Amino acid sequence: MSELRFDPLKRKWTVIAPERAHRPIDLGKKVEIPENKEVCPFCPGHESATTKEILRFSGSENGDWSLRVVPNKYPAFRIEGDLKREGYGTFDIVSGIGAHEVVIETPLHNLSLTDYSSKILYNLFNAFKLRIVDLRQDLRFRYIFAFKNYGFNAGATLIHPHSQIIAMPVIPDLVVSMLKSSKSYFEQKERCLVCDILAMEYRSYERIILENRDFVAICPFASFSPFETRIYPIKHSHDFTTLNNNELLGLANIVKEIFTRLDRSLNKPDINMVIHTSPPLNKRPSHPEYWNSIFYDYHWFLEIIPRISGYAGFEWATGFSINMVEPEEAAKFLKIVSVT
Repeated sequence: MSELRFDPLKRKWTVIAPERAHRPIDLGKKVEIPENKEVCPFCPGHESATTKEILRFSGSENGDWSLRVVPNKYPAFRIEGDLKREGYGTFDIVSGIGAHEVVIETPLHNLSLTDYSSKILYNLFNAFKLRIVDLRQDLRFRYIFAFKNYGFNAGATLIHPHSQIIAMPVIPDLVVSMLKSSKSYFEQKERCLVCDILAMEYRSYERIILENRDFVAICPFASFSPFETRIYPIKHSHDFTTLNNNELLGLANIVKEIFTRLDRSLNKPDINMVIHTSPPLNKRPSHPEYWNSIFYDYHWFLEIIPRISGYAGFEWATGFSINMVEPEEAAKFLKIVSVT
């Protein structure tokens, strides 16, 4: 079983997961990604090649399902076992209890970003919602998040469109930092930090790419990487899983358009997409005050990062990033890309 180890100097968690070594790419071995759907484990007719199905959406022109969710064959976290926390001298160790699921997004074997339909993305976000809600029932899990790796440089090892959902026994450091920043801002001003950021962005409109009734897509003021895009709900919301069907469709529509603009303007980039939502509440009986204002202070968002720049010594040494493209220029560029 994997375990999480905490570095008290850098204040960061690392997942030690020897079982992932069975996945060749994680040891740096050359991997041939199968392009032939005849040998793809995610294609229709190969359902027995995956682990036991957790969720299925039926009704597809290309088979008897439109989306499937299965446990990852090479999980970073396993659902079986007891959650243990222990000290090792000055270090902390937590057993790798959690969940690691794969969302097979469509029966179609190979899609470019431009090929993604609103229906495929609606199903994907609906599956994320259903699985996160279900996994939150397990009191061992402190954080559940959903993400997509598209392309080899983004970490994908299969061409067939898929995403992942992970439940963890700790809250990641980045999430803790965002939660604390949001809480501190609210305590000082009794306003949501992100709502104030959005109000400022609407005044200048320099970094806004597009919007619809429920969502706005922005190149952030301090973008970590070129053409980084964040999609925020316009109305304050702390939790992705509160979206209704119309809002899920609105999210699907704006993500589809961003995918198309990135694909056509950046020569089909690899991308990472992640949903930053709130953690499950009331998971710490010994600290009932944790995140007690989260309904008011936290604002969830979806992040899309094209993988067109590297991460080298400077970034590792400082935690900073060097971004060669001003977010204002990135937004201006993406606005004029034709999507028809």
